[in-house]
Amino acid sequence: MSGRDDKKLNILQKGLEIMYEKGYNATGIQEIVDSAGIPKGSFYNYFESKEDFALQLIKYYSDNNHTMLLGILEDQKLSPIQRIKKLYSMLAKYFTQKDFRMGCFNLNLCQEMADVNEKISHSLKNSLEHLKEPLTQCLKEAQETGEINPSQDIEILSEFIYNSWGGAILRMKASRNADPLNAFLNILDHLLLK
Repeated sequence: MSGRDDKKLNILQKGLEIMYEKGYNATGIQEIVDSAGIPKGSFYNYFESKEDFALQLIKYYSDNNHTMLLGILEDQKLSPIQRIKKLYSMLAKYFTQKDFRMGCFNLNLCQEMADVNEKISHSLKNSLEHLKEPLTQCLKEAQETGEINPSQDIEILSEFIYNSWGGAILRMKASRNADPLNAFLNILDHLLLK
């Protein structure tokens, strides 16, 4: 990675921390560059605008999380169903450790920007589809190995699980407790029974 790439990565990482917590509208470019330790003019060497920064941030977040998902959902030491349960248990534990505050960056941005910015909305749609794909593939593998009923429509099941988890995260943020996450995990156990 070149020095330029390192600097851009630093801006993305620092900006993600801020925008994740405060949202798009409450995050200023000055705050991002101060956190990254660069002059404001340098920001525009890497990003055309705040909107462009958000679009690249969505890709950065999506790519990193996709890699994490593959690491868990392609782990051949566990059966496909065990991998799925492990993933959501780990995520529930992570959100609990964060005091139920952060939620999902993509969902946070969806709530704030999807209705008002077409480019961000389109980027979020692609990111969410990208992040759902490892789950879909793992469910297909579970069906191929006989862990899931062969008549089950995997695309619909994947969509349902993914959307239900997103809803649980939003409810978690509102209630500031693990009840929605635990309800999801309990239903997931029953849902994935053959």
